[in-house]
Amino acid sequence: MKFDSASILKLMFIVGAVVDGVIAITWFLIASGADIPNILNGYTGTGPDYRLAMFVAAMFMTGWTILLVWGAIRPVERRDLLLITSVMLLLSVIIEFTVYGDMLGGNGFVFGVTKRVALSTVALAVYFYSFASVKSPPDIQIKLRSP
Repeated sequence: MKFDSASILKLMFIVGAVVDGVIAITWFLIASGADIPNILNGYTGTGPDYRLAMFVAAMFMTGWTILLVWGAIRPVERRDLLLITSVMLLLSVIIEFTVYGDMLGGNGFVFGVTKRVALSTVALAVYFYSFASVKSPPDIQIKLRSP
């Protein structure tokens, strides 16, 4: 069964926007003082410095959410956003393991890493599938007349 490339790309953009939007909302809640764990890694921080960092992160996540919504409007032309998103998700997992691995752990961390790796893998699969399923434009042949 072959799926329409544009529809799958659009669905992936929408899924990404919803996930990032939920994350942004939870980060805004943390920034406003809610005592909830970060849904990406299970970490529960305290203090005004952590809340400020979560506010800044929430602003950037909101911007990325808007960017993914923008990508959903013209998914084939903007599919490279999925590649960038996927690379950044994988990079975030690598950095958390190497730099912050000693302070993170538990079920929240495992859930966050699993979710990011799964989303990254699906985004990459959709990105490459979109190239395989898009029809190439027909070759244009130009015939020159001899004088």
